[in-house]
Amino acid sequence: MKFLKQNKLFIGILFVCFVMFTCLQIVSCNSSDNLESIISAINKEVKLVQAYEEDSLHYEGLSEDSELAMKDLKALAEIEKDQHRFWNGILDQNQNIFSTWKNKSPESINADLTRLYTQLRETCKNNNIDLEDKESTNLNPFGENNENENKYGFGLSSYDGFWPSFSKEEAKLLGIQSKIVGTLIEYLSESASTEHRITLIQILRESVGKEDSQHITTDKLIYSNLSQKLVRFTDGIQSFAFLIKFKCHTSHARSFINQLRPPFLLRDLVVSRSLDGITQVTTSPSSTGPFFITGNEDKLKTPLPIVQNVESTFTLLIEYIYEVDRDFEIFITQSLKNEKKDKGSEEVLRNLLEISGNNKIKINNILTDREVR
Repeated sequence: MKFLKQNKLFIGILFVCFVMFTCLQIVSCNSSDNLESIISAINKEVKLVQAYEEDSLHYEGLSEDSELAMKDLKALAEIEKDQHRFWNGILDQNQNIFSTWKNKSPESINADLTRLYTQLRETCKNNNIDLEDKESTNLNPFGENNENENKYGFGLSSYDGFWPSFSKEEAKLLGIQSKIVGTLIEYLSESASTEHRITLIQILRESVGKEDSQHITTDKLIYSNLSQKLVRFTDGIQSFAFLIKFKCHTSHARSFINQLRPPFLLRDLVVSRSLDGITQVTTSPSSTGPFFITGNEDKLKTPLPIVQNVESTFTLLIEYIYEVDRDFEIFITQSLKNEKKDKGSEEVLRNLLEISGNNKIKINNILTDREVR
């Protein structure tokens, strides 16, 4: 007891230290579990951050890619706009015979065709155009072959005085072809002149159907690699092909070709020069001339051609475009059939339609009945 009384301060300090040690021990024991849970939580958050960083790598450069994609979209929209303008110009619906055709009965088309024969023959007669029929042998030795001119069929010879049982659609196509032939003859007549004559040799065309194929005979167009020379293709561009062959001066042919504006397309041209108007003249210079060289006599006697008639035979393969199937609304609807309707897709589509000149198409018609995300 005496020790305790003499060392009260020491005992007090020792007691306080003991109490503090006990308290710290208790706190240490209680906080060890919390520390482990905190460390575990921190490790978990670190792993989560790492996962987010890995996922964000997939979106790295997304902004730049989006800008490039929008540039590509604008470029494609401009191409579509140019294509739309180009094919509308080729089709020329306001002047296209197929587009402006009014429904007629087969009998009415037959009557029009009968009048067309007389009209075209008179046009050729009044514009210095001779009609030549390769299969005709009834030649008049005393002048022009008037009977041949009265029988020339302009690629439609089978139906001069004969009209089979055409369906309404086949008669329509034949009527359209006859109008196209009439236009070609009109162009040829406008290319003629009073100084030189034009000889129309041949007009060939394609069959328009089953009945026509049975009667087209010698007027049928048969051309090597025809499908490769034409613009048309199945379910895209539809056209008629014609071949016109005539003999004339180059200036006449040039004038005729210059008139072939869309929907007429010149797909092939063959020019052959006739030798009937070329004569051979042999030069025989004097051997006493100041520039005469001995030994050149044979070279100087070479026959030289003198062209008296500059006519050539021109064979033209002509394509007439009458239908272009490129409905952009159907195309874009099929292309986006799996696309979900949301604000992003609507904005992109709106930009595409506006830049491409198809802003009349309603977005709801394209993205209709789609699941909304």
